[in-house]
This record gives sequence, C-alpha cells and structure tokens, in this order.
Amino acid sequence: MVSGSCGGKKVAIKSIGCRTNQEEMVTLRIQLEKNGYAFTDLTHEADFVIVNSCAVTASTESKTRRLLSALSSSTPQAKILITGCLAQQKPSELKALKNVHWVVGNTFKNDIVSIIAQDDGVFHDSFNSTTTSLDLDTSEVASPFDENGKTRFPLKIQEGCNFRCSYCIVPSLRGPSRSASFGSVLDLCKKAVTAGYKEIVFTGTHIGQFGDGVDAGLERLLNEICRLDGDFRVRLSSLDPRDVSDELLDLIVNNDRICDHLHISFQSLSTKVLGLMKRPYGNIPVMLQRLKDFRSVMPFAGIGADFIVGHPGETDSDFQESIDTIRQIGFSYAHIFRYSLRPGTDAAVMSNQVAECVKTSRSGILQTVIDESRNCFLKKIDGITKRIIVESENPVRGLTSNYIHVEIPLCKARRNEWLTVRLESLRQGRYCLAEPVR
Repeated sequence: MVSGSCGGKKVAIKSIGCRTNQEEMVTLRIQLEKNGYAFTDLTHEADFVIVNSCAVTASTESKTRRLLSALSSSTPQAKILITGCLAQQKPSELKALKNVHWVVGNTFKNDIVSIIAQDDGVFHDSFNSTTTSLDLDTSEVASPFDENGKTRFPLKIQEGCNFRCSYCIVPSLRGPSRSASFGSVLDLCKKAVTAGYKEIVFTGTHIGQFGDGVDAGLERLLNEICRLDGDFRVRLSSLDPRDVSDELLDLIVNNDRICDHLHISFQSLSTKVLGLMKRPYGNIPVMLQRLKDFRSVMPFAGIGADFIVGHPGETDSDFQESIDTIRQIGFSYAHIFRYSLRPGTDAAVMSNQVAECVKTSRSGILQTVIDESRNCFLKKIDGITKRIIVESENPVRGLTSNYIHVEIPLCKARRNEWLTVRLESLRQGRYCLAEPVR
C-alpha cells in the first residue's frame, strides 16, 4: 500500500468497452481515494490518467488508440497508465506510445495502487490456468452519499470464461473462469447495505460460472443474499442463455429483492449460426417458451440482449430466422454488434466472411426490430408504478428494477433515496418520463 505517498495528486479515469470495465474503475477509484489520491473529470488538471482499455472488437481497439493519442496531445503534463484487455494483448506496443508510463495487463490490474507509485514499467503476465479464485477487497465500503460516488454498488463476483466461442478473444485476455469466495461476496454485500447502498449489481465476464460447480453457484448465492437484513435490491448483469434456468427464473419471480430484469447474451437465435459460433444452447424453442412463460408471470419485466450480426457463414435466411425469433420474445432493448474479426479466434480464419456492407444493413434491420419491440414494451408499462433509486437531483432521475431510466420533471428528491413513480411511455431522450406517487 502507498498511503500518504501520493501527495494529494489528481487522477482522471477513462474506461472504454464493457460494463465490467466501467465497474472495475469504480472499485479502483475507491482504492485510490483510500490512499490519498484526488479525482478530477478534467484531464488537463490530472497528474495521472488511467485508461481501462478494450480489445473485444476492432472498433473498441481503435477507440482506445484514439483516446491515448488525444490524451498525449491534450494533457502532456499527465502520466498515462493503460490497463485492461488491450494492455493484456499488446503491452510492448502500447508502452512505446507517447506519455504512456505504465502498461498494466489484466493479470496485474488489482495492483494498480502500488504500481502507480513507481516510476514506470510494463506489468504483464500470462494467466495461470491453475488459478481458480478471484480476490475481493473486503475492507470497509465507501458511502454512496458522496456527491461524486455511485448509487449502485458493483460487485465483481467472477472473472474470465471457460467457453471458447469462435468469435471471442475475451478468454485469452481475461483468463479462465475464477470466482470470488462465497463468504467474501456475502461480506461485501452486508457492508454495502450497511453503508447505505440500495442496489447491488453482480458483475463479471460470465457470472453464470460463479461458484465451485457443486453447491455454491449463482442460484444459491442469490438465495443467501435475499435473506440479508436491509432495504435493498440485487441486479444481475449479463447472463449466458445457458445460465437462464427454470430455477433462476423462479428465484426472480418469487423474490422482490431480485430485479425483474434479464440481460441475455444470445448473440444469435439461428441454430446454424450458433453452431458456427460454438454456442450450443440446445433447443431454441425450449428457451423461447421459457422466456414466454416468464413474461406471462412478469409482464413488465425488462428483457435485454446482445446480438452479433454478420458472423462468418451467416446467410440472409439465417439472419431472418434470428429476426423471427427475436420478434416472438419481445425485448425491451438490445445491444447490436457487427462481427469484428479478431486474430487468434476460430472465426478469423473462416473462409465465408460477410461483407461489411451486409453487416451494416443487417445491423440497421435488427435495430428497427428492437426499436419496435421497445416501443411496444413502453406502451405496456405506461401507467404502472415502480420504485426508483434517485441517481441525480436536478433533474430527478433514476432507474427502475426493470431497467427503465426515468426522469421526473418538477420534482424534488434526495440522491440515493427510494422514490415511487408512475411511468409514462413519453420519453425525454434516453429517459422515460414519470411522476411521483405520494
């Protein structure tokens, strides 16, 4: 630890890519603050800029490089530390860039507090396949009432992945699946609730792989968390379709503390394309019926998804099959990605690559379908009441349990407090309008 050695120097943090990346930086900020560092959103004021990078697509890699170039020009006084997946993939190349003093691969990400106290260097190693645990910082949890803090508590319960999807480079950059211990997750949840957090978000590369594979899986963890004292809720981040079991859905239906919100990384709903992706879900009609049954019991639940269009070998008929199934489920939102060739993956050497113009066309078609589905969902929830956690006071904004961002005009409410609202289908940008229920 380097407590007292930083002299109150200022740090700016930039994160690119997935939600796990963003939430890792929330944890890092807490650790750095404990060691006396100050934070600024203005990079020109910073002594250090930490960039958490992404390499999952060519677009995010390019975005990372553009950010590094811009920082080296606009903030010549700041020393840059780059970490994350691109740092794990290309450490030497990044270290040669202007103003980059430290390159910290994912294997050393937890050591950034001590690394930034050193002059410079590359901190990188391969993942050890025998490493089976994920260490959590179980010290005291910072208060959510800090003006610059978060109202939701991100808790990374797992990292890495044991699957080898044909298009995905993540397993080589984040390593095999490792889980935090059952006890450490429970301990942090208790401390977060005691500190005042009203929402705990379970995050990770593949949270369905949490546990020892015997009796300490995600379902058991949720059961234990729901028994804790306090007024809080739990939200699950992205799930693999293979993790969406009847048992998990029953838990969500029968526990008010678990958010009525699923985010499922389908990637495709074409049987043939899923085979090419090496993502065997089994029987898609069974999954479809499972979600329909869930919808019938929880008609206002938010169901989001990730989709990839243009995977090598995807034909027009394959894409249409996926579209037809997507329409049957009725998603409240989705993230759509055009397939990006990543060297070192199986899909990169497939001969039947899809043209970029076709990917763009399919992405637009799917976005239209998702927009239609979301509009139908918003009409359905018009007039229902939900509780939000107030995230900002001017204007009052917050997030419902079923993952709707809302804004309440002409309302006064304190940050990090519960507020019951009546939802409207009208929107203000990304926010749905709502009114307080007194």
